[in-house]
Amino acid sequence: PADIHSAEFGAGTSLVARVDGTVAGFLFGFYRFDGSPLPGDWTERFNGAFRLESQTMGVLPEYRGLRIANLLKKQQAELAWREGIGVVHWTADPLQYPNAALNFGLLKAIAFDFAPDLYPFRNELNRVRASRFSLTWLVGSKRVREVPALGARAEIVDLTHRRFIPRANDGCDTARFDLADEFLAIEVPADWTALQQQDIGAAQAWRALTDELFAAYIGVGPGRYVVTGVGADGDRRFLLAERAGDGLWARLGAQA
Repeated sequence: PADIHSAEFGAGTSLVARVDGTVAGFLFGFYRFDGSPLPGDWTERFNGAFRLESQTMGVLPEYRGLRIANLLKKQQAELAWREGIGVVHWTADPLQYPNAALNFGLLKAIAFDFAPDLYPFRNELNRVRASRFSLTWLVGSKRVREVPALGARAEIVDLTHRRFIPRANDGCDTARFDLADEFLAIEVPADWTALQQQDIGAAQAWRALTDELFAAYIGVGPGRYVVTGVGADGDRRFLLAERAGDGLWARLGAQA
């Protein structure tokens, strides 16, 4: 409805992208109070008592590939920071690698909250359990703000020659739950949407195994990990996570 974009409605984010005058995409969000507990001193540093929930974003198919989603999110970050909001949240399917490349590799969001089977609905993009990460975006951090709105590319770590980063799983077949290194890689499907369409059994196996891995590893407590990036090894795709701790909080939360 058009009125949700009105000043009277008071949305936290109400952005529309146009290409040659034609609407190509939008981004919508709400203000929120508090949220998941933030580690370190982030609540004080980023005014964590008042945040932004980035609710819905969409780009028309004919305009995808023009980096419109990135521009919408960067504008959202800038406007939020001007309002004194330092933390933006949204949810994302951890198995959608293209979205992960945008969220972690380009926008520099992080994930330390995981919710298995968060949504009860099923559709063409969610034919199995709809598990989600809740992403945290520190829009006032140096790590986020130093990425330019134009010209930047997602940072995708080449894991081919980084065998020192242990891999928590080999596809959807085997997994390790005993890792305690500073970094770890969790493999995800290269094309999760296509896999759900082509092989529902394999999709269910991927979801079940990765749900176990995320539940075991992701978090802010001792021995847990925070997803901070993405990687690739040939045609295989990975989420990269770093061990939680004071050093990580200081680095991720550093301000310009």
